[in-house]
Amino acid sequence: MKTRSLKVLAVVGVACAVLVTGCAGVKLQDGVAAPIFSETPVDPAVGRRADLMFQLLAGEIAGKRGDVDEAMLHYSEASKLSDSPDVAARAARIASFAKDYEVALASAQRWLSLEPDSEEAQQAVGLLLVRMGRPKEALEHFKKVIDKDGEKNYEVSFARLSLTFGRESVSDDELEAMNLLRKAYPDVVYAQRAYAELAYRKDQYGSALAALDDALRLDPKDQPSHILKNRVLLASGKVDAALQGMKKLLLQSPDDPELRHGYARMLVQAKRYEQALSEYEKITRMNPEDLDVVYSTALLEIELKHYDDARSNLKKLLDSPHHNNEAYYYLGRIEEEQKIYDQAISWFARIHRGEYFLEAQIRIATMLARLGELDEARKHLARVRNETVDESFLVRLYLAEGKLLRDAGRQQEAYEFYDKALETYPKNIDLLYARAMVSEGLGHVQWLERDLKAVLAIEPDNATALNALGYTLADNSMKLDEALEYIKRALSLRPDDPAILDSMGWVLYRQGRYEDAEKYLHKAYRTMEDAEIASHLGEVLWARGQHEAAKEMVTKALKSSPDDDRLLQLKARFSQ
Repeated sequence: MKTRSLKVLAVVGVACAVLVTGCAGVKLQDGVAAPIFSETPVDPAVGRRADLMFQLLAGEIAGKRGDVDEAMLHYSEASKLSDSPDVAARAARIASFAKDYEVALASAQRWLSLEPDSEEAQQAVGLLLVRMGRPKEALEHFKKVIDKDGEKNYEVSFARLSLTFGRESVSDDELEAMNLLRKAYPDVVYAQRAYAELAYRKDQYGSALAALDDALRLDPKDQPSHILKNRVLLASGKVDAALQGMKKLLLQSPDDPELRHGYARMLVQAKRYEQALSEYEKITRMNPEDLDVVYSTALLEIELKHYDDARSNLKKLLDSPHHNNEAYYYLGRIEEEQKIYDQAISWFARIHRGEYFLEAQIRIATMLARLGELDEARKHLARVRNETVDESFLVRLYLAEGKLLRDAGRQQEAYEFYDKALETYPKNIDLLYARAMVSEGLGHVQWLERDLKAVLAIEPDNATALNALGYTLADNSMKLDEALEYIKRALSLRPDDPAILDSMGWVLYRQGRYEDAEKYLHKAYRTMEDAEIASHLGEVLWARGQHEAAKEMVTKALKSSPDDDRLLQLKARFSQ
């Protein structure tokens, strides 16, 4: 605040200086004031200083208003007028934030010219060149930073670069820049490993493994490279090889808790929960005060339905400021799972903030409804809404209340409730979709069509809406050609989604294209053995004259879903 005030005073001071200089020649002539403008020229240095102060002040004001583009333009001009590297650095950062990389690069290069020894400026120029698709030009800037840090700091230098790249996702240019660095430092383990890390994050597992093989040829004992290699193997589906690799490392360092923790996490990823739990128990014995491990152990125990053990571990976290909300939440989930609703509500009610707060309140309402207290459940959600300002939270609360009404069979009330919510949020995709689903339950397909088309007008590639619209039209034998086009679009977006494959099979069945329908439905059922897919496949097999196969399909599906109405109706029909 003090710095900003000084800038304002400087502008005022410069302005006054200009005015004083300009007014110095004002004289009275016969009692009449002479013109106030003097021909005395303003000192160029003073004018430049005034311009600089104006650009800085205007940039700060624009930034305070949240107008990043205007702030960027003013700071860019300021960086041209100033010899301060700090001004150029700020201009580069603001332009980077605004994603105007041309302006950012010009400011970063100005910064580097004013402060040629700055590693930060070198790296900033390099990163901007990469973002602009010029990784080859960036190489020399990164090399200067790495070489300046020296061989002793290679590990830190490459790790820092690896973390800087791909903050959200790794781009092709970032991967190429690291590949160029890897080639520029062929004998540096850390360069090979840094490239492998980026390739792994970009799902290019073959490239990652090749780089890790190079790293391990340089240093066969480099544990981080061995660990990363096992992670890559796991991600690429070579589960046994990955886990064997981690076990081999543990044999060499059995008392390393971090290594064992890494192995336990990999076992969880591989869904080998019993083995993972055993490892977490070993880690707990090594370090019983590590509450993160206690928490992870409790989550595994919940997954394995070891509820008493999970309760015991979660209660150890109740006094932890970092884990108590999680403990309340999962203690509530355990009681909810076991249908001890009063106790579950009691645990959830202790959560007053944080990421679990909203979910806990929705679960409280859901359980109140299950206990036959629907009105109280709705009042609870209304109270939470009245204390909430976040739009996304409010929408989730509306959706939750609408679902309670739907689950209670009060479809018309649910429709009217969503209708009212959409008055406030008329273009909210989730609310439009929810109202569409209620419309179908009320038998108003045209209302469903209206809402799903509204969703698609906002988000044309919404595969869920495309599939729902196409399937509903097909299921009602309406506009079959149009329905087919919607489902084709959905399938192009999610080609392996069993629900969309099922819809494709069903619309083809409605069109009388039984052979094509069967292919899609078989593929859908292989992906997910679902009762609805089974009923559709049974219908198609029967239509093709494969009566025994149709009966077998329905019989098999009923073993998993004995109360499914559609399957029961088919069984009765096929038995006639």
